[in-house]
Amino acid sequence: MEAEACEKVEVSRVVIERLDGMPSKARVTSIEAANKVLDNWASCAPESGYDQCDFQILFEDGFRYQGHYPLSKTQKRVSLSRHIRKQLTALATTAAKAGKAADEEDQPVMSPIGSDLAESARIALDHYNF
Repeated sequence: MEAEACEKVEVSRVVIERLDGMPSKARVTSIEAANKVLDNWASCAPESGYDQCDFQILFEDGFRYQGHYPLSKTQKRVSLSRHIRKQLTALATTAAKAGKAADEEDQPVMSPIGSDLAESARIALDHYNF
């Protein structure tokens, strides 16, 4: 690996689909635009609980990351980036532990870029602009 810092790979497209509440779908070209869409949708979320949204991010080099975003009306600030970084950090530190079978349904899905899920999560955090 080179000693010089390389720029992170940018987002090409984000597709968001609201599964609960009023069905909606949006296709945008940045995380910031996705945050605006999610923020608008949050105003129609239930007073308690959340609406489930699915998202898929495609990066300029073809890497894909997809997961779920819980949309809450009481949330102070929508941040898809923060949500993804939390998921990746958790995967990078816990996915390697044997017997860790926590809700696979809630696990994000990403293009394999490492030897295992934990390594792929670490690489994604280092190389992609979430």
